[in-house]
Amino acid sequence: MNLTNSISQEILNELYSILEKIIGAGSINFLKRKIKEKGTTDIPQIIFEVSGELGNLFGQKGAFATLREVGRQVAKDLMEKHPREEWEKIFEKSLNVMGFAKGVKREGNRACICSCIFYHNFLKERNLKPTEHPVCWIGWGFIEGFMSAFTGALGVHFAGRDFKNNQCWFEIIKEI
Repeated sequence: MNLTNSISQEILNELYSILEKIIGAGSINFLKRKIKEKGTTDIPQIIFEVSGELGNLFGQKGAFATLREVGRQVAKDLMEKHPREEWEKIFEKSLNVMGFAKGVKREGNRACICSCIFYHNFLKERNLKPTEHPVCWIGWGFIEGFMSAFTGALGVHFAGRDFKNNQCWFEIIKEI
């Protein structure tokens, strides 16, 4: 199995496992059935569907907080399962597989995800700005989880979107 397929399955397994602890096995089975009935096999579409359902379940702010923590936990679990020397590759490949980035840049205390598919394919058509849908928050938490390990960051702050270059920037917070 290649890295992309392996990471795809790991991400889905971790996502469902973490969410099962939060919303229960019955709710996860319902979500899985709903996704299967739609014929959805695309990882970004699955993540968008799950995020939207959590938005319906918890409300916007509840979903934002929950999914940010889920993203952090998925990152942590992936790091625990892979040697440290693979983390950078796992981080970038995972962001790509999930639909959040075709590339990553870091400049000082800022990090950028490039070419996130969610804005153009899902948010823009719903007249939503970046971070106004729960899907953004799972990516935010995932970035935060890895940046904490890479840089010792206490957190990550959304610094804005460069619409022209299709990039979302995050500032790494190292002290309160």
